[in-house]
Amino acid sequence: MTDSIGDVNADGWNHNNHYHDLLLDAVPPGCRRALDVGCGLGTFARRIAARAGHVDALDENEAVIQQARETSRGSERIRFIHEDFMTWTAGEPYDVISMIAVLHHLPFRHALEKAATLLRPGGVLTVLGLHRARSFAHMGARSLVGYPVSAFYRITRPTSRVGAPVRDPSMTLAEISREAGALLPAATIRRHLLWRYSLIWVKPQT
Repeated sequence: MTDSIGDVNADGWNHNNHYHDLLLDAVPPGCRRALDVGCGLGTFARRIAARAGHVDALDENEAVIQQARETSRGSERIRFIHEDFMTWTAGEPYDVISMIAVLHHLPFRHALEKAATLLRPGGVLTVLGLHRARSFAHMGARSLVGYPVSAFYRITRPTSRVGAPVRDPSMTLAEISREAGALLPAATIRRHLLWRYSLIWVKPQT
């Protein structure tokens, strides 16, 4: 399923943008280079550019990248790249890598392994992801609270569609925690209200 990119307020509210501040809090001081994987319309890339010397914003959808470039005119610190993350080669390591609502589009283990290799020692991986409900009862319970909160935000502020291909997640949070924990020791994983989870991992210095 694809969310149209026409008439998009890229910096409005949506379920992903709601958690941008949480991810920005994890950006290390003195960040020189950042990579935003699956950048979509460039909303987070523009925000992280205020804290990083240079941002590579990557997405495999050409139409989305074109829209992001148009929306980001004047953002000289951002380089938008039309590439598939899994086959793309970076020239230098990064101080922070962000992956927002993109990990469930990628081969989970291989994508995390690649992200880890692209970080410098001491660099930070920040993930905002989607997870599948473990049962119909669980789906109903989290929607009972999530939908009213989502509706409140939608009627009280300008909103933004995702503007990029969307896909339902296939992994539960327990599966994500188990897989990520084996790959990224000491990663911090938190469940969030609006059908999202966050993963923060600092690459060891050695």
